[in-house]
Amino acid sequence: MLIGSADFFKLYDFIYFCVACCVVVSALSIEINKDNLLQDKIGKYLVIFPLLSLIILTGFRDYDVGTDTENYYNYLWLGQSEVRFNNEFLFDLIASLLKEIGLNYSWFLFLISCLFYYFFYKSLKNYANYYKINLFFIFFACISFFFFLSMSSNVIRQGVSLAILLFAYSLLLKEKENKRILFLVLFSLAFHSTSIIPFLIFLFSLFFYRINKNYLFILLYFISIFLSYFNFGLSNFSSVVLNFLGDDRRSSYFSGESYDYEVGFKLQFVLFNTFFLLISLYVKNRLVNPVIKKNYSILVLYYIISSIFLFMAFQLPFSDRWGLFSWIAIPFLISPLFYSPYIKGGIKFHFILMLILIYIGFKIYA
Repeated sequence: MLIGSADFFKLYDFIYFCVACCVVVSALSIEINKDNLLQDKIGKYLVIFPLLSLIILTGFRDYDVGTDTENYYNYLWLGQSEVRFNNEFLFDLIASLLKEIGLNYSWFLFLISCLFYYFFYKSLKNYANYYKINLFFIFFACISFFFFLSMSSNVIRQGVSLAILLFAYSLLLKEKENKRILFLVLFSLAFHSTSIIPFLIFLFSLFFYRINKNYLFILLYFISIFLSYFNFGLSNFSSVVLNFLGDDRRSSYFSGESYDYEVGFKLQFVLFNTFFLLISLYVKNRLVNPVIKKNYSILVLYYIISSIFLFMAFQLPFSDRWGLFSWIAIPFLISPLFYSPYIKGGIKFHFILMLILIYIGFKIYA
C-alpha cells in the first residue's frame, strides 16, 4: 500500500520530531556532561533509524507526492518506451530495466530513494569524520531544511545528481581520490546535466581561492542582489544561452514561455542565503586549524558564487532549482558549529534550536 500525500507529510513531521528530540537530549548531555565522544558514538547508530525510515517513506510514497513524481510516472511508465542514450540516460535506463523484469513504478521510486539517501549519507559521514562532528547532528541539519524534502520526493533526478556530487566533494577532502571523484562527477551528470553548473562553480572557487580576494566576491554578491531587484539577470543573456543550448528542452526556460511559477525578485531567498552567509563567515573566522580553514573557505566561496547565480536567475521559472546549488552547501557550512574541536569554544546548543525554528517556520510559510 502506497503512502498518500496527507499521511506522507504527517509521517515526515513525526520522523523529524523524533530526531529533533534525540538531538536536543544529546546536545544537552554534551553541554552538561561534556561527553562528546560518547554522543558521537551513539549518534552513528541513532542516524540509522531515521535514515531507513525516510528511505521507506519516500520510496513507497504515492504518485501524488511531489509534482515531478507524477510527471516521471507519465513520462517513464506511460510514455517512454525505449532508452534515449543522451547526456542524461540513467533515469531512462533504470526505468527500462525495472519494467523489463516486471517491477512497477513504486520500485523505481524506492531504488531512487535508496540512491539519494545512500550518497547523501556517505557524504555526511565523510564530512563528519573530517570535522570530527556528530554524524547524527549534521543529518538533523539536513532534514531541517525545506529543500532536502524536495530533493528526495520531488526534484528527484536533480536530487540524486547533487547527492552524488556532494559525495565527490567529501572524497576531495580526503585527497588522492581523483579518479574516483571524476567517475562520480560523470555519474552525477548522467542523472542530470545541470550538475555541471555546481561542478564548474566549485572548480572556479578552487582557482580563485588562491587569489585570496573573497571580499570582492562578497561585493559581487550584494551587487547581484541590487541588479536582480531591478530585474536584470540571466534572462538578459537569453540569446547567448539559447544558442548554447540549441534544441535542448531547457532552452524554453530562457525563451519567455509561460509556466505556473512566479518569477521576479524573491526577498525570502535573499534573506535566507544572506543569513547563512553571515553564519559561514562567523564560522570561518573562528576555525583554528589552517588546513581545515582553507577547505572551509573554498566552500564559502562556492556558496557565494552559487548564490549569485540564484539571484540572477530570479527572472526565470523554477529559480528555486538554481537555489539548490547554493542550499546544498548550507548543512556543510554550519556543521562545524556542532561541537567541532576545530572551532573556538562557546555554547552551541542554540544552533540546534535555530534549526528547529527554521523547520517550523518553513512549515508555517508553506
